[in-house]
Amino acid sequence: MTMHLAMSMRKKADTSVMQTSKHLKHLLGVVVGVAVTISISHCATQNDPVEWKKYKDPLTGYEVWQITTADTSSEALYFYAPSFTADDRYIVFSSDRSGQREIYRCDLSNGKIVQLTYTNVGNACIHPDGQSVVFIEDWKYYKVDVHTLKKEMLVDFTDKMPAQPLFRPSLTNDGRYTLVWTRQEGDTRLFRVDLETKEILMVMKEKTISFTHPLIHPTNPDLITYEPYPDTQDDMTLPRGKRARTWILNVRTGERKPFLIAPYGFRATHDSWSPLADRFFFFEKTVPGWMPVSIASISVEGNDYTRYFTSDTIRLGHGSVSRYGKWFITDSQDPFENPLILINLEDKKCKILCWPNASIKAELGNVHVHPNFSSSSNFVIFTSDRDKTGICQVYVVPIKEIKDNW
Repeated sequence: MTMHLAMSMRKKADTSVMQTSKHLKHLLGVVVGVAVTISISHCATQNDPVEWKKYKDPLTGYEVWQITTADTSSEALYFYAPSFTADDRYIVFSSDRSGQREIYRCDLSNGKIVQLTYTNVGNACIHPDGQSVVFIEDWKYYKVDVHTLKKEMLVDFTDKMPAQPLFRPSLTNDGRYTLVWTRQEGDTRLFRVDLETKEILMVMKEKTISFTHPLIHPTNPDLITYEPYPDTQDDMTLPRGKRARTWILNVRTGERKPFLIAPYGFRATHDSWSPLADRFFFFEKTVPGWMPVSIASISVEGNDYTRYFTSDTIRLGHGSVSRYGKWFITDSQDPFENPLILINLEDKKCKILCWPNASIKAELGNVHVHPNFSSSSNFVIFTSDRDKTGICQVYVVPIKEIKDNW
């Protein structure tokens, strides 16, 4: 379906409204760690900061919750990193309000914000148990119960890695396996970590930074996707396999092969697994240029290339599919004028939820909206600097009523 959204209504909005609405099997090493349970010395109190404000988007009329308002940057997690607890009570986000990047939670019942980390963590995601947040801190992999703040060390990487391990917001649906990687001059390594047995298995080793964005398959820990670097998709003279956006590694067999390949004349970007693990979603963009741009997916086998939704008016950019595959949330990447769009993948219809109006431009802080669903699909979280360019804030949109009245 081609999308001809009423961009003109945005153009006709007066200046004040525009301003207020801105914003492999290379079995190269196995080691074992231990688990330790500790606690975070904090209890939620009446003194926990509350910053949120709720407003109606001036163009759509839908309610938006601005979670953070402090004069420091706060960001939603990456678009495929789960941010909500399973009961929809809490979100987790990153912020530099303490002077360094840390992870915080916000209680969506009252807006109270609590700091969860204290050692420049910055990257995290909700564990598949729907109760905890996981992250790496001081060479250790931790899980913190977002409700009770109980903290458990799952794996100690000390003396088991060539460099400090970097967190990846990618776990299997059972919470058992995840990925970490290390980067140092002339050496990039990827490890699969078994959070139950504490096994750390090196699955890739490259002499240069030759891959990015590794993701583990949600139900098959032997399958890992990654993006080769440099990106060669725009070179239409190359053989099809050498233009692959994404490769897939089978840890059990050691085989690596091209996985996601856009047709000639297009490139694929911002891919992620569906929560049901049956589809690999991405954005298909026209080359040269950007539009028409489609939301598409392939099967686990790398075939059944399916386009769900196409726009020739809006530069769709980042997005994710809901837990059971019915809904897709996407941002757009026109600086200062970008809608947040909810798409029904069954009837191919869409609605603009609000206008984040993030600055987008790299020279202004590279602020992207990066929307994601709650596990119930009743809420959407995103980032914008609509209030003050370059200063990110976290937003949530309740969408249950919107879906119910579809």
